[in-house]
Amino acid sequence: MFNLDDCFALIISRSGKVFAEALEKDLKPHNITRPQWIAMYYIYDSTTLTQKQLADKMATKEPTVVRLLQKLEYEGMVRRETSKEDKRVNFIYLTESGTKLCVKLTPIVEKFKDNIIRGISLDDLEILKRSLDKMVENATNDV
Repeated sequence: MFNLDDCFALIISRSGKVFAEALEKDLKPHNITRPQWIAMYYIYDSTTLTQKQLADKMATKEPTVVRLLQKLEYEGMVRRETSKEDKRVNFIYLTESGTKLCVKLTPIVEKFKDNIIRGISLDDLEILKRSLDKMVENATNDV
């Protein structure tokens, strides 16, 4: 018999919500949201990144990323440059302030990650990652 409390999609959704709220709490004193930090991390980690590529990495829609970038740009954390080859394409870069903040926050996020995986073996974490990847693949193929 089906039991919703045993449904992996619900378990994962609940877990993701708890993780997101906990990380938001850790980032709040620095006046940055979790999605803003994630965007800044991906920008910092890339030599060139377009708005579309960032949306893909964040698994979100491009208009959502545009609004996020507008806020970060207003706060002086990122700058956008229009491609010389294609005026529809914007490249995104961190400013000096954005880079400093991203570097400052990375250890906070790393500590958060270490705390949530505490007591779980590397083998179990690898199994979890492979299992989640397979579930995402299955869900994507079934659509």
